[in-house]
Amino acid sequence: MAKIGIMGGTFNPIHNVHLSMAEEARIQYKLDEVRFMPSKNPPHKNKQGIASDSHRKRMIQHAIQYHPFFTFSDLELKREGTTFTRDTLAYLTETCPVDQFYFILGGDSLASLESWKEPTYIFSHCHILAANRGDISEEKIAEWIHYYKEKYGAHISEIQMPSQRISSEMIRNKLAAGCDVSTYCPVPVTQYIRFHGLYGCDRLSQKETEPPMKTSDMYGCLSACLKPKRYIHTLGVAMTAANLAAVHGCDSNQAYTAGLLHDCAKYLTGKEQITACQSANISLTKVELENTALIHGKLGAYIARTRYGIRDKEILSAITWHTTGKPKMSLLEKIIYLADYMEPGRAMNCKPYSLTQIRRASFENIDKALYMVLECSVKYLEKSGVPIDPQTIDTYQYYRKKTD
Repeated sequence: MAKIGIMGGTFNPIHNVHLSMAEEARIQYKLDEVRFMPSKNPPHKNKQGIASDSHRKRMIQHAIQYHPFFTFSDLELKREGTTFTRDTLAYLTETCPVDQFYFILGGDSLASLESWKEPTYIFSHCHILAANRGDISEEKIAEWIHYYKEKYGAHISEIQMPSQRISSEMIRNKLAAGCDVSTYCPVPVTQYIRFHGLYGCDRLSQKETEPPMKTSDMYGCLSACLKPKRYIHTLGVAMTAANLAAVHGCDSNQAYTAGLLHDCAKYLTGKEQITACQSANISLTKVELENTALIHGKLGAYIARTRYGIRDKEILSAITWHTTGKPKMSLLEKIIYLADYMEPGRAMNCKPYSLTQIRRASFENIDKALYMVLECSVKYLEKSGVPIDPQTIDTYQYYRKKTD
């Protein structure tokens, strides 16, 4: 039997008090896990001004990614219609009948608990943990707890924690006013908000006259926007690209930057990438519309220029062509194309060449390695039935002739 805390709410955005509440609840009541469960359509809140489900999901995931006892659940995001705690509890107790559930909420929510859907059911199927964040007196908290225990036989307890007068609404107002909120939200969340221009704040961008973003700031933005696995991949590509550059006489700093930003558009879904290209007047081919995995190269170059301040045309071109390749690639373009395929985190079962063979060739004969990767890629795509970009076919044929 597991003791599971449920941290519900809109998390619009998630902030440090949410995390403190969850951690204090876990410690004080010896919970095995705390699940952060954002609400899709809460009955007690106006949906206007609520960030999209995908944005709130990503902010939560960034906020809790390094906590071993915090997990994310999209149970309520997947449910259509109004989101009721009663329905969530019914599902949880039915699917996990041996577990005990503890609903974590702010002390201010105690006053309205009786107006929630079927409060009797809620009180009989979970333990309520209420945290006083400093917005209500201790006496009032005790009064409500006593009332629910007497009337409903509720299992309800208080979470002891320092007074912290922080709310999502306050943070949204500060963002709209151009204020810094880094003391209220985890750093990755603050960077994610700035990168996407959420809640009325200015979208992070680099003016044409400004120097490129510092590499340390790039790390922060990328880690805040990309999924952890994707971010680790970008670091692997950057290091591999720098090593290849050193061997083949290319600028290692250029290669590292191009590798670091090659997937900077991957924080968007395929549909979102199409929309972003339309907004930026980036033309898309029929094949790209059919296979959206091909879009992020050209969109990534646009984002690298407008968000990260990259003006180096060689770097932007390497980002653009790292997925499809092109005939007569520059040395930097070849390096990024190869590094993306063979960075240390890759463990693909390549045919007809192994990753070991490709990695060895990449340091000895870069054109041969390029042909080997292209042959593996084309054969894989043909077998998968995925639309192949004509540019990839042209590139494959070009380097096959060149290495004959």
